[in-house]
Amino acid sequence: MMRGVWGHNAVGWVIAASLLPVITGMVLVQGIDAVLRLGLCGGVILAWQVVFRHRLGVPMTPTGAVTAVALALLAPAEAPLWQIVLAVSFGVVIGELIFGGWGRGFLSAGIVSLAFLSLSLPAASFDAVGLFLAIAVAPAALILLMFGIVALPVLLASCAGFALVMWGAAPEIDLLATSGGLAFALLYLVADPVASAVTPLGRWIYGGLAGALTGLLLASAASATQSVVFATLLASIFAPLIDQGIIMAQTRLRKI
Repeated sequence: MMRGVWGHNAVGWVIAASLLPVITGMVLVQGIDAVLRLGLCGGVILAWQVVFRHRLGVPMTPTGAVTAVALALLAPAEAPLWQIVLAVSFGVVIGELIFGGWGRGFLSAGIVSLAFLSLSLPAASFDAVGLFLAIAVAPAALILLMFGIVALPVLLASCAGFALVMWGAAPEIDLLATSGGLAFALLYLVADPVASAVTPLGRWIYGGLAGALTGLLLASAASATQSVVFATLLASIFAPLIDQGIIMAQTRLRKI
């Protein structure tokens, strides 16, 4: 896997580069509003990285682009800019920088930012991101899979868990209108190499858990964005426990 061969910064730049087709599609669909949000979020993230670099020596990383795109793409259209700035600041600082930067925490900064924004604006209508954006996510997925940066078992298990729950609980929901947001969240938030499980079996369990929880929340009338955000947040919290449980079980089996 290239992730094991390349350095930390190289992996970060591949992730950032994979966002180019997504950003292109987002701008074509959402127009100047997407550009303004993306620039605002990117500037805030860069500012916090500079502060932590100067004060604590935390290395800067291009992976902040994922958080910037996540907020620009998935945040409610009526969310005030100051609220978005607050959400991005909270997510980047609490979810990433206080742990020493990207790769050293256990949560995705994008997930923390979106969860904070969702709790701050409970009545807001999160935009449905449709099929065109889902198509734009496809080449990004190929890039990240080709370089081994995201784990295929996580993607497959999350899709299977989501499809199984939706088939049983809410088969009447039209997913095409939200397919772009779900595809982006699946690739960049659920399958985040930092926030997801790392053991082979743990990846299947983690992915299935995230997908099933997303389906359950969506079936209970939550928006697609809110469903995947809170499902991934819960799954990411349990990811270290899943890995630890598998390692302990395998160790005991070897002793038998």
